[in-house]
Amino acid sequence: MRTRRLAAVVLPLVMLGALAACAQSPDGAAPSSSAPTSSDPTATATTEPTPTATATPPADPVGFAVPGACEDVWTPEKFQELSASTVLNDPGVTMLSTEVVEGLEVLDVVPHLRCTWGEPSEWGIATTVAAVDATQTATIVDALSREGFVCTEATVQRCERSQTTPSDTSGAPDVTLGETHLIGEGGWVATHWLNAEVEPGYSDSIAAQLWG
Repeated sequence: MRTRRLAAVVLPLVMLGALAACAQSPDGAAPSSSAPTSSDPTATATTEPTPTATATPPADPVGFAVPGACEDVWTPEKFQELSASTVLNDPGVTMLSTEVVEGLEVLDVVPHLRCTWGEPSEWGIATTVAAVDATQTATIVDALSREGFVCTEATVQRCERSQTTPSDTSGAPDVTLGETHLIGEGGWVATHWLNAEVEPGYSDSIAAQLWG
């Protein structure tokens, strides 16, 4: 799980560019450099799949069932907790679920379900669940490894990376963003979060729901 273009340690100015992409670009396309609080559709990459709450069934099943709705991605308790505190699938939230270029290329061609939490702002979470074959899994794992993600060795592998960038505005809070990836048994879940320090419980809930 690594990218051809992004590095594990990013300069503050570049991190703010990634921040903008998180608020502007849906999964499956190269990140945008637009401002994070805007929901202008002209800033969204045109090659990006349209965010959807309905998964497309795989033409060639790979042993992992992509949920049919976002309600089925988390345990019922976690989904209720998230729903009570923020908005699910606001159309203005088009942040990427990953900044890893190879991962975005895989998302262009596999069945997937995209879910977001939050509204257009400098806070949000984007999660995409996908069914992947062995070759695609190897591509993702290799990309994340090259980009410095810390991964566990388990049946369902977990890879994480985060970065905090001091604000360049006096009195403004620092910017914290990161990614968590779950990979195993034909499934891949990519989560990109911005100023939403919800891990490890967020991805733990996904792992429990999708892999048991």
